[in-house]
Amino acid sequence: MSVTFLISLVIIASPHVVSTPIEGSLERSLVRKVPSDGPALAAQIARLLKWEGDIVRNIHRGDQLKIVYNPNEVPELIALWYNGLQIKMEAYQADDGTGVKRFYGPNGVLIEPHMKKNPVPSYVQITEAVQWGRGKRKHHGIDLKAPTGTPILLPFSGTVQRVNWLRRVNGNCVEIRYRDGNLGRFLHLHDVSKALRAGKKLSAGSPLGSVGSTGRSGAPHLHYEIRSPAGKVVDPFKYHGTEIGRLPSNLKNEFLRVRNQYRGLMQWQARAAR
Repeated sequence: MSVTFLISLVIIASPHVVSTPIEGSLERSLVRKVPSDGPALAAQIARLLKWEGDIVRNIHRGDQLKIVYNPNEVPELIALWYNGLQIKMEAYQADDGTGVKRFYGPNGVLIEPHMKKNPVPSYVQITEAVQWGRGKRKHHGIDLKAPTGTPILLPFSGTVQRVNWLRRVNGNCVEIRYRDGNLGRFLHLHDVSKALRAGKKLSAGSPLGSVGSTGRSGAPHLHYEIRSPAGKVVDPFKYHGTEIGRLPSNLKNEFLRVRNQYRGLMQWQARAAR
């Protein structure tokens, strides 16, 4: 199944273009070219490349990276071309018409998986997924980046188990037991809906609160995790299911036109750097 987004490409007045081979880590390679903006850009690039492979094991010296970015107070990645031994990606930031900007591939397909019944329908980016194991930071859920105050909706009907526990770590939070016995946990909320209390039954789509950065959190996002009745971690992508996000056909030509403009910028910069 696929889902269609009505979007337009983000166009910027004075883009900065960087072309560099990978020498060591992503961050080290970018800092050589743009010292002040390199760390922030490396983090943004890593969030995209992770959908194509392990950004520690699958990035190699000699891989080629080209980007277009907007030099705001916090630099903003606009376009990416990565040609590596194991990872290859081309991505362009686009606005879906509501102010939500996400990254799409060269043919207008959403880079990251689009999770069905997402608790934050207008999220900006999935910045973390479930992971654990050697060399990886343990993470039991997914992180949905969104501005503070973005509404959070209950994806499945269930019963409230508890509200605001371990707030020093979790911040404002809600735990819901879904009808099939699994637990959904929603952490770091800006605020929790006042109607929520233990034992209250809720239908799918009920408001839970809004996105924030309370507790142990570095930026506004929703941490969403699912636990089985036995307490085991459940991958939200597998539980919810995913679908492909695509551009509608009537916007495809404009997307391709502006995509080609960014391609031209990155190719020109690569030639100039030789």
